[in-house]
Amino acid sequence: MKVAKPGLGVLLVLMLALAGTAAAETQQPPLLGDYITDSRALYPLRVGDWEAVGEKRYEQQELGVSVRYQDTRKPDRWMDLYLYPAGVMFDPAFERVFDQSVDEIVQIARERGAGDVRLGDARTLPTQPVAGEGMLGDLAVKARSFAMEIPMREKRYRSVLAMTVRDLYFIKIRYSVEADTASDEDVQGQAEALLAGFAKEVRVLNTGRCRQILQVSPLPVGGVRPEAVMASTNDGREDEMWIADDTVYLRPAVIAREQDMARLRSEAQSIRDVLRGRCVSPEMMEIAVPDGMREIRFEYRLPPERSDGTTPRLRGRRTGVG
Repeated sequence: MKVAKPGLGVLLVLMLALAGTAAAETQQPPLLGDYITDSRALYPLRVGDWEAVGEKRYEQQELGVSVRYQDTRKPDRWMDLYLYPAGVMFDPAFERVFDQSVDEIVQIARERGAGDVRLGDARTLPTQPVAGEGMLGDLAVKARSFAMEIPMREKRYRSVLAMTVRDLYFIKIRYSVEADTASDEDVQGQAEALLAGFAKEVRVLNTGRCRQILQVSPLPVGGVRPEAVMASTNDGREDEMWIADDTVYLRPAVIAREQDMARLRSEAQSIRDVLRGRCVSPEMMEIAVPDGMREIRFEYRLPPERSDGTTPRLRGRRTGVG
């Protein structure tokens, strides 16, 4: 039997848990120092006509890394792409993050007082879906972009923001060109193409507490769900599953059938990984870097006891391009 379709078991629980309240957001697992301990990103050095020419790693862990891509046809044009930790992210929360980023850019532009700021369109764009994304339905993150025209240094520029999320990391692009050299559609389309191409090629491996191998337990007598249950599927059927971060609850009769138990645990693991982030074992982090790709590693550690809580220097290897 198949996992229940989105909108029934899995999404019902998620929609209740992610109703947009601040409390729901505070229940997200911690990202740094525990939930993710290490990340390894392999990203493309070329996407279409855009080639990576520089990389900057930021001292503050939450700021991640930026990569500058230059247009091989017009060397005076470049985009800055930022890759930084997002944690577990569903579309309602991502939309708020995107809108906040737009508001900050608009506010900064208006505070310059150099002239009128003209706002363009914000829109969603298709990107290649990630494994298991179909389980989330409307909760799956939708890539977004926004265009505007702003005054800067006695000229006017068309400026674009484009964002999405891949494997617990934000991907954000900023791109600006002189307003009289390109249309909104041209500039926005170029940023969207780089975002979609990068998101298709990038590979991010994470390890830490986000990697939970589900244990199997019988459904509680009386049908009272533990508070830790974050999703369910096949409700009321023999192959009903309640899925928590580290446990899948099955009917005792199903547990007694080893083959059925293994199949349902595998399905539950896939659902859990979509909801809480796909992670791998530490030994699976070590893979070869393909031609045309660049590697960068991140380490996240809790500050030591008696620390003042400031972000420590990253110990991961720094890699550059160009």
